[in-house]
Amino acid sequence: MNRGVSKGFTLVEVMVTIAVIAMLAVTVSFVVPDNRDDNLEEDARVLYERIKYAREYALVRNAVLGLRIDQGNSYRFLQFTDGRWQTVNHRGLRRTELDETVLLDVQAADLELLEQDDTDINAVFDIEDDERDADDSQTKSEPTPQLFIFGSGDLPPFELTLSDTGLFADGAGGASWTITSTDGIEISLQREPL
Repeated sequence: MNRGVSKGFTLVEVMVTIAVIAMLAVTVSFVVPDNRDDNLEEDARVLYERIKYAREYALVRNAVLGLRIDQGNSYRFLQFTDGRWQTVNHRGLRRTELDETVLLDVQAADLELLEQDDTDINAVFDIEDDERDADDSQTKSEPTPQLFIFGSGDLPPFELTLSDTGLFADGAGGASWTITSTDGIEISLQREPL
């Protein structure tokens, strides 16, 4: 008996092909990039541009502004008017909520200088006692900001860090971006190495 040539694949060949495709699919799923780094970079760039804009805003209006970080993942700009810190509702300076895995931290030199002098920073920008009694029914002052922007456009030297506290699939922490000013004039934005 003469056997004819078989037209098709054997079961073993089909199983090996499926196994190879499955291995490739698993490998590709681990390589798919996470866009959290891109989101953090965008958040850092937006905050960087808003600080630059706030400097111009303060300079043009000769106003004292401040950057207040609330609960580590949101920020807002405040203006010191009528003896009180009030939230700025200008289009480019509104309150911003960041992703819950983003942590904001600021270190500013002016606060450190006041702490060395045993001066209560809240007392520096607090309203007078006689005004407080008359204005108790009016709006309360917002908390004192951590970073001041003066009417001259000057800033104290500061370092503001945005970091991703979430973990990637491999267990590594996320990226970190830093906005700094060492002289109170130039502001820089850079990505911190992992």
